[in-house]
Amino acid sequence: MSQPEPLKPVYWIYGEDRAKVDRALRRLVARVEAEGGMPAERFEAGEVPALEVRAACEAMSFGGTRLVLVRRADQWKAADVEPLIDYLDDPLPSTCLAFVSDGAPTPRMLKAVEASGQLLAFGPPAKASGKERIAWFTAYVQAEVKKYGSSITKTLAAEVVTRAGRAGEDAGHLANEATKLAMAAGDAAVSQDDVDALVVVDPQAKAYLLGDLIVQADARGAYAMLADLAGGSETTEPIVIQRMLARHFRGIAVAQGPGATQSDVERIAGLKGYPAQKAVEQARQLGPGAGEWCVARLADLELDLRVSSLKDLGEASGDGARMVLELGVRDLLGACRG
Repeated sequence: MSQPEPLKPVYWIYGEDRAKVDRALRRLVARVEAEGGMPAERFEAGEVPALEVRAACEAMSFGGTRLVLVRRADQWKAADVEPLIDYLDDPLPSTCLAFVSDGAPTPRMLKAVEASGQLLAFGPPAKASGKERIAWFTAYVQAEVKKYGSSITKTLAAEVVTRAGRAGEDAGHLANEATKLAMAAGDAAVSQDDVDALVVVDPQAKAYLLGDLIVQADARGAYAMLADLAGGSETTEPIVIQRMLARHFRGIAVAQGPGATQSDVERIAGLKGYPAQKAVEQARQLGPGAGEWCVARLADLELDLRVSSLKDLGEASGDGARMVLELGVRDLLGACRG
């Protein structure tokens, strides 16, 4: 039986397929322990400086391999990781340094990891376009369904991703949806009836699409979406739509800042993965300052929905709030139109 390849000085394990990221990490931890290594020293990148992690890496080990584990490593900016890049020029043989993150390392760190260790990526490529990401998650649903002996067409798998809304960018959530569908279908292929019965439409998914239509200054599409949100089979409250739009445009505002990166959008606006990437792409489409203006208008919109007398207008309950929301969307469209 062939011997496993010796442990490398550094690993960077990342990607949006969190199940596989966690599995790869568990295997690494188990291997270090099986080979007589010490329990992992665990750090959170947002809580400690890289110098502290470097000091742990350089400490002498008296109990086998020292495993230094850094989670959320993509929270560090390029300048933050310089001490660790220097360390990787001559890493300590008794230390295994493992980074775990959703996003890819910075270019210089990537080069250092590839030179000294191994990069393990699980998920769509870091620079994949929106269409490429949707295609990846669609194929992922098909593969997960196949694991359980069933099958699902590309069209239905794409519908599962769409129904999931923002959760459609979460491989773990999609794996659960795929498992439900496969169990229901059994040996047969997953049907439209299965999808309709088991995959619940995320009530925020349409609000997320509304943000895209506003950025594109597609007034007709935006107002049609508002009508659907107000009178569809699953009505979404105006305040929920406002919150979704505020989060989306906050990401755009951050991305329009000087020298802002996708990591900045993820850290400051709380967007992860594709939503953060989308905010960066859309920030380039809009005029300078448009993102900040929209965030301010959405703050006013929240106040109007909560305390303005306008929200009480109309004959039916909710008529006034929907009118207030439509006025807000009108202003957002104007700002994005330039």
